Amino acid sequence: MLLFVNACLRDQSRTERLARMWLDRRAYEGGVVTLTLADSTVEPLDAAGKSSVELYSRGVGSGDFSHPLFDYAKQFAQADEVLIAAPIWNYSMPAKLHAYLELVCSQGVTFDVGDAGAYVSLVKTQRLTYVTTAGGLQMEPGDDHAFGYVRTLAQRFWHIPRVDLVAAWGLDAPGADVEGLLEDALG
Repeated sequence: MLLFVNACLRDQSRTERLARMWLDRRAYEGGVVTLTLADSTVEPLDAAGKSSVELYSRGVGSGDFSHPLFDYAKQFAQADEVLIAAPIWNYSMPAKLHAYLELVCSQGVTFDVGDAGAYVSLVKTQRLTYVTTAGGLQMEPGDDHAFGYVRTLAQRFWHIPRVDLVAAWGLDAPGADVEGLLEDALG
């Protein structure tokens, strides 16, 4: 199964269009499951309430992952491949995607800690592709607080062997050929 995590929050999103172009060029036998974060119950962990750190910590500590807080992590762990689509927002990602990733990073569901303190992957995922677009020009090294973060999680927590970036930059530049830039991003 390919899990498509759609973190595009605007109608007519160029990032979503690029992700769907990427999907259309792939033949994926295991089926595609789409999670549209705008329509989801994803919320950041908080001090109290239905997304409380206490509920989350209790589940991790006891190994009881029956609470709905862990549903996103369980879904992610079962995906053979993950596609994340998120626009660049202020050198980072939409907050809803960050909150989702916070829930996916669940010890005992998507990763664990081995005897020597090293992270052990509990996911099936063999490839993660991060699709993004930006109105401005390509970021300088060190300014990317979106793909760099996702790549670190994918490599360090989940040991995903292939982590790719598909990005279209400069879409709002005067005279930009948006369709051409989207096509170029797909290689």
